[in-house]
Amino acid sequence: MFIAPLVSASLLLTLSVNAQIQIAPNESIKLASALSFATKCLTASSLSNGAPVVIESCGASATPLNSWTISGGTGERGQISTNGFCLDVAADVQVWQCSPGDIDTAQLFTLTSGSNIQWNGGSNNKCIDVTGANLSNGNIVQILDCDTNNSNQQFKSIETVPILFAMQVPAPSPVSPPNCITAASASASANAPITIAPCTSSFTNQLFQDPNNYGQRILSGSSLCITPAGNTLADGTKLVLAPCDDGNVVQFWSRSTVEIVNKANTNFVIDVTDGNTTAGNQLQVWTFFVDNTNQNQFFEKDFFYVYVYIAAGTSKIHSFTLTANAPSLLTKNYVSHLPLI
Repeated sequence: MFIAPLVSASLLLTLSVNAQIQIAPNESIKLASALSFATKCLTASSLSNGAPVVIESCGASATPLNSWTISGGTGERGQISTNGFCLDVAADVQVWQCSPGDIDTAQLFTLTSGSNIQWNGGSNNKCIDVTGANLSNGNIVQILDCDTNNSNQQFKSIETVPILFAMQVPAPSPVSPPNCITAASASASANAPITIAPCTSSFTNQLFQDPNNYGQRILSGSSLCITPAGNTLADGTKLVLAPCDDGNVVQFWSRSTVEIVNKANTNFVIDVTDGNTTAGNQLQVWTFFVDNTNQNQFFEKDFFYVYVYIAAGTSKIHSFTLTANAPSLLTKNYVSHLPLI
C-alpha cells in the first residue's frame, strides 16, 4: 500500500477540480488532451533527434516517453523535456536533445493558465495542436495559430505519481468514524461488491486512485475499477469491481459536484441503497434527484482535507480524519496527507 511521505503538521494538501494547467517549475507531469477523458497524452515516439511527438494512450503509469519535466512552470517560458530530449518545433512538433541554457527558441514553450502550450512564450502566437482533433494513437501533433477556444489546443496535467483518496458516504447524521466507500474484498477480486464500511485504520480496501485524473476509481494496488455491474446504467444496478478499461466511459465518474455522477450518462449517480448506512450495504446507481440525501452528500465542497496520523518512527496508520476545514490544532506527532475527492 502506498503511504504518502511524512510532512510536518503544518502542511496540508488540498485537491480541487481545475482543468487549467497549474505546474510548479521542474515538476514532472503527463500532458493529456482536453479532447479525451484524460486518456490521450503527448508522447515522444522515441527518444531520438527528430522523433515526432504524437498522441498515445496515457496509460496508468508514466513512461520515459510521456513524462515531461516543465522547467518554467505555469506562465513561464522554458523547456519541456523527457530524459534529456525537449519538445522542439520543426515542420511539426518533435523531440531533440535539449540545448543548454534555455536559449534555443525552437525548444521554448509556455504553459498558459488557459491550458494552451504556446511555442516560444507565445511571441509568435503559435500553439501545439492535436492535428484534425484525431486522438488515434500515433497521430502527429502540429503547430497552429493559437486559439483559446479551440479544444484541440487545450491540455491538462496528470500527476505522474497517482494520488490516493478515500470517499466518504453520506449519512442522515454525523457518525464517528464516518463511513467510506469500500471494496468488500480486500483481496481485490473482480465482481467484489462496493459497499459501506466505517473509515478505519485498516483501510487498504477504502483507498482509490485516479492516475489519469479524470474520474476513474481504481482500487489501490489493483487494476480494478468501481463499475456498475454488467456495465449497465439503470436504477438499482449494484456497484462492483471490474477490470479497468480506459475506453469504458461507464467507469468514469464526475467529482465536481456533491454527487458522484457517471460520465456515460449524467442522469445516474452513486446512491446509498435504500438509504441504509449499515456496514456491508452494497451501493448502487440511481437516477439523480435534487435533495436526495442518499446521493448528494458524498462531497461537501470542491476540496477536503484528510489527515492521516502516523506513529513516530513507524509507517503504521493509526487513524485518519476527514474534514472540510483545517483543524485549529493537531496533537499527533506526524501527519501525512491524502486528498479526499
